[in-house]
Amino acid sequence: MSIKDHIAVAGTDATTGCAQHCFNPDTEDANIVMSLKNAGAIPFVKSNVPQILMANETDNAIFGTAKNPWDPTRSPGGSSGGEAGLIASRCSPLGLGSDIGGSIRMPASECGIYGLKPTPERHSTEGVYTAASNRQNAIDSHIHGCIGPMGTCVEDLALTMRTMFSEEA
Repeated sequence: MSIKDHIAVAGTDATTGCAQHCFNPDTEDANIVMSLKNAGAIPFVKSNVPQILMANETDNAIFGTAKNPWDPTRSPGGSSGGEAGLIASRCSPLGLGSDIGGSIRMPASECGIYGLKPTPERHSTEGVYTAASNRQNAIDSHIHGCIGPMGTCVEDLALTMRTMFSEEA
């Protein structure tokens, strides 16, 4: 599965779209990634995000602009637009995005895939970073975002949600 580029995956950078976070790989997986790996998931790529995460388009100076796979003149949305583009173009079967104000739901809609924003605080955000230079360890303490699945069918989202919220997670 693909993982949005602000969620820690051991051995990879979680840049939040900011150059200052490049070349600083995480040593541990985020709790949500550990849960999914324990259930058999294999993270294989990180997806593009807008710089500092909060934008309706997915563009940053590190990886460039994400394109909508159905029409490259259009945006896949933001901030999980890179994730939506990967899934819609069948480069990834399933992914993790994050949502505060529509960052899973809008890109899913713009790319013709499915996305789900779970209730905030249902799963640990340990290892999920903001764009802050001190690498705060949580989405934000005042605006409660959440991590949610994105995929090509509702059944995949349901399976991911059951895994994310199982007693073992």
